[in-house]
This record gives sequence, C-alpha cells and structure tokens, in this order.
Amino acid sequence: MAKQHPRATAITDLGGSMSRIKLAAAALVLRDILALPADEQHVGVLLPPGRGGTLVNLALALDGRTAVNLNHTVGNAGMVTMAEMAGLRTLITASKYTDRIGLPELPGVTMLTAEDLLPKLGKLRVLRAMAAIMLRAPASLCRAKPDQVATVIFSSGSTGTPKGVQLTHRQLLANFSAILPHLGLEQERDILLSPLPLFHSFGYAVGTFFPLCTGLGIAAHPDPTDALAIGKLAAMTKASFLVSTATFVRGYLRRISPEQFASLRFAVVGAEKCPQDLRERFRDRYQAELYEGYGATELAPVVSVNHAHHVRDGVHEQGCKEGSVGRPMPGIDVVTMDPDTRELLPPGHEGLLVVRSPARMLGYLNQPERTDDAFVHDGYDTGDMGYVDDDGFVHITGRLARFAKIGGEMVPLEQVQEHLAEACRQRIGESNEHVLAVSSAPDPSRGERVVVLHDGLPLSAEEIAALGADLPPLFRPRSRDVHQVDAIPMLGTGKLDLRGLKDLAEQAGA
Repeated sequence: MAKQHPRATAITDLGGSMSRIKLAAAALVLRDILALPADEQHVGVLLPPGRGGTLVNLALALDGRTAVNLNHTVGNAGMVTMAEMAGLRTLITASKYTDRIGLPELPGVTMLTAEDLLPKLGKLRVLRAMAAIMLRAPASLCRAKPDQVATVIFSSGSTGTPKGVQLTHRQLLANFSAILPHLGLEQERDILLSPLPLFHSFGYAVGTFFPLCTGLGIAAHPDPTDALAIGKLAAMTKASFLVSTATFVRGYLRRISPEQFASLRFAVVGAEKCPQDLRERFRDRYQAELYEGYGATELAPVVSVNHAHHVRDGVHEQGCKEGSVGRPMPGIDVVTMDPDTRELLPPGHEGLLVVRSPARMLGYLNQPERTDDAFVHDGYDTGDMGYVDDDGFVHITGRLARFAKIGGEMVPLEQVQEHLAEACRQRIGESNEHVLAVSSAPDPSRGERVVVLHDGLPLSAEEIAALGADLPPLFRPRSRDVHQVDAIPMLGTGKLDLRGLKDLAEQAGA
C-alpha cells in the first residue's frame, strides 16, 4: 500500500500524522535498530494505539517476530504471568506512557523505550528505506512468512485464566479480505476511528493492521473513554466509521457533538450486546447507523457484522436485522451444537455456536489441551449460545458461563441484566452513569440464586428488585440479593470481568 500510494496518510493521532511511505520506512529502520537475537521470537509491547504503537508493531511484523501487546489493566502480577507464558526477554514501551500507567516490574525482561529508540532512526536512514520501498519488490523487504505467528493476544475472555491466542499472518489477512467487501468499505476514501487498545484483538487487528493492509486511513486514540479527545480527532480527520463497544458509545453520546461526528457513515460495536435504544439514539444524534457485530480473539477476530442494505446486480440484499449480530462474513460458516453431547444441531436450533473460518487461530500458546477442547467439528467452539435464523443472521442468546442453574432450570443472567438496566434507564433517565450487573451465588435450597450488584444507583434494594416484576419468577432477584459495591469489575476491553463479578457476587451474597 505504501508503494501504491506513498503520500497517503497512514495514521493520525492528536500528536500528528504519518504517511504510508514514512511509516513503512521508519518501521524497516526500527527493525534494524532493534537488532534482536535470532532466537528471540516473542517481543513484548506496552504502548497505546497511535503512531508509536503502530510503528513498533509494524517493525516486529516486518522482522518476522511475534508481537505480544501486554494488557496493563490486569495489574503487574497479570503482566508477569503473560510475560512468563510468552517467554519475553524484551519489552518495548515509552516513558511518557509508563509515567501514566505505572512502570511494570517484569523479572528478566529488558525495557527498551521509545525515547531511546526514536532518535536513532535518523532522517537519512529513513530516506534510504523509502527509496528501497519504491525500487524493490515489497516481498524482499519483509522477513515474515505467511504461517508464522504475527501476534499472541492474551485473552482470559471474561471468565478464566489467561490464554495466549496465536494468530498467523495468513489468518489475519484472511479476516481482512472478508471485512472490506462485507462492510462496503472503499480504499483511499474511508478513515477508521479506533480508540481500542492494542492488547485487544479488535484494536490490534481491525483498528491497526486491517486499514494498513487494505488502504484505509487510521485515526487512533489511546483512551476509549476520552470522549472529548475522540470527538476532536474525528472532526480533525473526517473519520468515516468507528469501531468501539456499546459501553464506550454511551459516553460518546453525552460528550461528542453531532458536528464532530458529521463525517461518520456508520459505527460498529462488539464485545457486548448493543441495545436497540442505543442504536436509535446514535442514529438520531449523529445521522449515522450503529451496527452490532460479533467476533472472538480466536477468530482473528471478526465473524459477523450487520451492515447497510445493498443492491447488487439488481438484487436487494438485507444487510441488518434487529436483534442479530449480522450474517457471517464471506468464507465463514456458523453452526450450532448441543452443549452436552457436542453433536451438531439442525439449522435454526439454539446451541453452542461453532465457527468455521480460515482465520481460526493456530492455537493457544503452550496449551495443547485447551486448544483441542476449543477445536470441534472443523471449527472453534465460541462458548456462546445462539442460533442462525432462516435468513442466515446470527443471534446470540447468551454466554454459556452466563447462565445460572436455579431449581433445575437454566436462567440467562445476561437477559436479567438487560431487563433491569433498561428498567433503570426508564426510571431514572439516560444521564445516570452508574453500572448495574447481574451474577449468581450458591443457594442451599435452589442450587443458585440471582445476585444484582450496582455502584451507586439512586434506588433502594427493594426498588431495584421490583424492576424485575415482569420477569419469570425464577429470574426475579430478591431485595436481599441486591448489593451496592464500590465498583463493578471491568476488563480493559470495556467488557464485564465475569470472573471478578462472580467472586464479588458470592462475597456479597454470603
């Protein structure tokens, strides 16, 4: 892409922009400056999205190294675990960044800072690399092979211990080649606004390498909660589509003006369910559609996305359906299986979603048994319950781990949470910023019981419990199981930390 359109802007953040040719050339020079030992395959990165984080990850990719972007939100102990699992010997970071988030203590890991590396790039060396890009075949400048692991992204999901998801160059590129036509994006026209972190599969793959590899521009910001700066960046770059989560978008609605998002054609959210009211409010405020998509880190990462209706060759194609996460992208097949017998179910039947995709991960790092458990029917067991309807749209009915067994019946905790959250919004208004979450705790008579946690809603426990009056009897929380806590556990990706939530619910319930 740099050779085809060298002067086109590759990436912009609030600190400035880099053209494609300058980014590619600087990455080649940085690769040589790093001069990493031949046997050092995994290299740690602790940088936010933006020019610096993109440059370092691109340099590692061109060197045939595996980038391991660490999630600092899990704390130092969590990063130590990830570093040990990946066998990291080097971590590339920036002092300005670690001054803000804290300098990690990783035994046996050498820290390289951007402040030390960038002065060594040198204008002359970058100019020589630019000339090499224009004069030589691109393949001759890249040391990576298609089936080498490009990145290890640690995903505990929201329910368990860390898993290092290994994604190869081939798998990432397979996903990128499907996203472009599925969403109707255009090279040299569309600019992606991404505030998602590089340790998040959507931030690394969709927010960074997808636009670099397909000719789109990037508008990157390091903090997905910083709505004021994101609005400013969107206006400055004339971003045409946004990737984020429903939780973050709620904050944007309050703080980003319609004028700042005037160039948006649409936005795509994932990682959690997107309520219909949020889509309607987004459309009304910004005159742009908010589409829900679905994916998994293990699938590099996009599976299905709602999109605009299309007319192709005179045929009308329905692009979106309320309540769904869209149709699978080209080349991807979604089926369901019985969660107990693991046998495939007929089309239209609810079960565990299994995804067959050329972008399916290589496997979990050094965890062959967990990999074997995840691979089934030539696909990946997502752990999500759902079904595919007659029109081919995928519907998610809940995470298998998000069910409680009460009185022998499976109670969908996510459905209870959505009902209570919507009732709260209707009762106290959209301006409320407090969070409500639902989990379960052991119960001696019924096996489990519903537990509701919140971080300061202006309602009593009795009033919150009463919001569930329209739910089936087994689904309804009791006032004694409604608890206020200091904070609802969240992951750095913006999703609920289900394991932390479960622990907190059991403590509160006790």
